[in-house]
Amino acid sequence: MTGILNNAAYIIKRINDIWGEKPGKKTLQKMVFLIEQKGINLGYDYGLHFYGPYSGALDAAATFLSTDGVIEFDYSGYSHLMSIDEKNFAVEADGLSVEQVRQIDELIERFKGQSPSELELLTTAIYAYDHLENKSKESVISGVQKIKGQKYSIDQIQRSLKNFKYFGKQFC
Repeated sequence: MTGILNNAAYIIKRINDIWGEKPGKKTLQKMVFLIEQKGINLGYDYGLHFYGPYSGALDAAATFLSTDGVIEFDYSGYSHLMSIDEKNFAVEADGLSVEQVRQIDELIERFKGQSPSELELLTTAIYAYDHLENKSKESVISGVQKIKGQKYSIDQIQRSLKNFKYFGKQFC
């Protein structure tokens, strides 16, 4: 496997290990976006999609890993839950420093228990912040509302913004 594929599989494995549950595709998209926001370049570019920031290359990587048998999808619920076939594949970080691996684990632990919708809101707010000239809290809230419509209340958006300092984002 290439580094970009191996690291996608590694993140799925770490979410499985730390959260004790299988991430869905939406959760994987959001967690990788957040890892990249911490300055760890995993090689994925993001654009805005229906559920917030989305990487077509990451989605393709998950599909490729599934085709290769590295990850297994559980389609029994509403989501496509992923796990690693650890009997046949040893998945390790590829090209990441010890510090980057520690930061990935810290981030996964920090957002343990967050729903895919909560992660969607946070990543959408970060995406809006990164693409706005005006970096004020009010501007970001307005940006999220413009992107998401009435899906999230102002209170929900404001609670999500409390995570911005963790990613080095400051309001002006």
